[in-house]
Amino acid sequence: MWKHLAAAALLVVAADAKTLSPADAWKASLKEDNAAWASAKHAILKINDAAYVHEGETYSLIGEPSKSATWHWKKGKDAKAALTASFSGGKPVLSKDSKPLPAEALGKGIDIAPGVDVTGAVTQMSPGQSGLRIMVFDQENKAAKAFKGVDYFAYDPSYRVTASFKPDPKMTPHVFRTSRGLDKQFFHTGDAVFTLQSKTITLPLYADDKDPAKVTSMTSFFTDQLTGKGAYQAGRYVDVEPFKKFPPASVTIDFNYAYNPNCARSSFYNCPFAVDFIPLAMKAGEKDPHAH
Repeated sequence: MWKHLAAAALLVVAADAKTLSPADAWKASLKEDNAAWASAKHAILKINDAAYVHEGETYSLIGEPSKSATWHWKKGKDAKAALTASFSGGKPVLSKDSKPLPAEALGKGIDIAPGVDVTGAVTQMSPGQSGLRIMVFDQENKAAKAFKGVDYFAYDPSYRVTASFKPDPKMTPHVFRTSRGLDKQFFHTGDAVFTLQSKTITLPLYADDKDPAKVTSMTSFFTDQLTGKGAYQAGRYVDVEPFKKFPPASVTIDFNYAYNPNCARSSFYNCPFAVDFIPLAMKAGEKDPHAH
């Protein structure tokens, strides 16, 4: 649900299930991850700056056309802005060179200068309140060029588990603190119960919609005995493999796909801190990119 390329990774697994082993499908997904971090047009490490725009706020994009690394967001209206972005009535309001743009333009990308463009989307700013997240991308960003690739533990089939699923009929809301000092609310869909390394584990799962009919994916935000000791200090996330209908009687979780929040490498995201503890050293999934 939260991985920058979670959907693509799951599609790889689903599409190749008949031809690839779980380990080979996992290897293929890592190639997709590397593209999402550094080589895709809107790769995470190509972000030059981001702004989180609350209702009633306006941000201006300032920079020098010949210097792609100079583009940044400035709060408020600026006469020199190449683009202004506001959030009003729950919708983005855009203006480029003093001319209005349709909000849909953000999904396609708005060209600003050679090698520089902007994308954005409505996002949760706090429980019950939406805002606008806008990002400016620099195709020459040094962080993307310096990227060496994701670093995962070797694939271990024992970390691919089938769990019974105990749904939460109340879909209890849970508020997570985030890396930007904001709050995000998700809904407890239920618990996955499984045995791993001879221990019975109960792992809460969450979705971003309270309507059971709209729940098509679930995620765990977890810490473990390696957190801060080889695994990312703010915890990791893992998504449940696709299921036909909610609530499923059982779910499959492959911890080899456990991934760091985008904030592990980029300060431009708003990532929930993990809170649910697995009392094991989970030697599967992504490692701490700062550990070495």
